[in-house]
Amino acid sequence: MHNRAIELGIRDEQVSAGDHIAYLWQSDEEFAEGVRFLEAGLRGEDHCVIFGYEEANEKVCNLLSGRGFDVGALVSAGRLTLLGGEVDGDSMLANIGASFTGALERGAKLIRLLGNIGWGRPNWPLEKDILAFEARVTGAAKLFPSIIVCMYDVGSLSGNVVVHGAYETHPLTFRRNVLRQNTHYVEFKEFMDSLAQ
Repeated sequence: MHNRAIELGIRDEQVSAGDHIAYLWQSDEEFAEGVRFLEAGLRGEDHCVIFGYEEANEKVCNLLSGRGFDVGALVSAGRLTLLGGEVDGDSMLANIGASFTGALERGAKLIRLLGNIGWGRPNWPLEKDILAFEARVTGAAKLFPSIIVCMYDVGSLSGNVVVHGAYETHPLTFRRNVLRQNTHYVEFKEFMDSLAQ
């Protein structure tokens, strides 16, 4: 376990720059609690990124608006970026990287990304490509002063997505009320080799 000195914004958990976390949720209340991750950054000086399929991004924006944030003004001021999916994982990773680079160039010291991947949705990669994308995100997160939280709706996603997408590609997991080191995490090369089979 490494030093954790940054407020996650969910419960009283602390995280470190470079962390890639699977946030497992089932209820609307748990989804709303996950959005507090961005709220903590916006109340400070962090740059925040909302990444996901359209309905999820709208839900996140509505929750932030309901908590007193002017989403449009934050986007205009360069404090908040909204990103959707692409048809391939490499393009999604490139867009996220460009967004992070732009935020750093504008003076951001820390970047928070909250992701809601469009598993099985139109104009998103196929499942295998998204799994490879998730595996790459762990390494990419360490290249930037960033924290990435990927939200997994365990009530609607397949077991395959939860096991391979959430557990095997995220070094940390958050479920119910606690952040945990993930003993099911699979190192990048081993994970990619298993995808190739």
